[in-house]
Amino acid sequence: MNGRIVSLFGVLCAVSLAASVTPASAQGLIWSLPADGTWVRYEGKYTYIERRENSPVKDIAPWTKHITVKSVGSVMREFKGEMVACRWIEIIIATGRDSEAGVDTGPLGLWKYRVLVPEPSVAGTLTAADGIPVSMLPIVEGYRKLGKRPVETIKSTVLQVYPVISLLEHYRQWDGDAEAAADPGIKLGAVEATKRAAKLVVESRRFRSANTADLWLSKDVPFGLAKWKATVVREEKGALRPRSEFQAISELIEEMEARASGTDAAADPDFAAAAN
Repeated sequence: MNGRIVSLFGVLCAVSLAASVTPASAQGLIWSLPADGTWVRYEGKYTYIERRENSPVKDIAPWTKHITVKSVGSVMREFKGEMVACRWIEIIIATGRDSEAGVDTGPLGLWKYRVLVPEPSVAGTLTAADGIPVSMLPIVEGYRKLGKRPVETIKSTVLQVYPVISLLEHYRQWDGDAEAAADPGIKLGAVEATKRAAKLVVESRRFRSANTADLWLSKDVPFGLAKWKATVVREEKGALRPRSEFQAISELIEEMEARASGTDAAADPDFAAAAN
């Protein structure tokens, strides 16, 4: 098996295990719903840095990462006891090394999700109108395909974006005031975006994870996000040791920007059996 993909798989497994100490959270990637049939592709880099006490820092060359988000259908479904408009959203994540054919994902670097999202649940804010934090993105139905494995049903009732789809969390509050709207200089073209900063720290007796992010929110970009940079620093200590002894063990950095969009989105053929 390709060594570079094994390394990527190991990183994803490690981050997934670390995520077990964090609450389910999801709406950080989808801030609005465009017209059905719309898609946007983000491109960027995903970097892993390993830090161990008394060991040299291990900085693995960044992987190339593409995330495509698309709206591929609208239906009415029951949600919380009433019929509401729902949208089929597909998210395709390709992570690997650059090649002449594009991103070489190998057998494990291509992950696909198809979820049915109640349209009223996409609030586009950190808190709902009643002041309650929007802490998750609920789904009525969902499927995923991880690498070459067969399509499987998502049993959860929420879409878990962090950490496999993206390092973005659903942050509970903004860090500071918004910057004035400006063009973030993305390859998609000229857009107007507002930069916001956020941080989420989760701690257990042995581990601490600090997720910091800069997000450029834009009404000019499908699904509401123009670009982002998210950094996750993981720390570890003995279960009975004081908090002052936390030591950094790894750092993940994800930098992405919107580079292409369109209005001709089609359902992925891998989900043909689930399309309705």
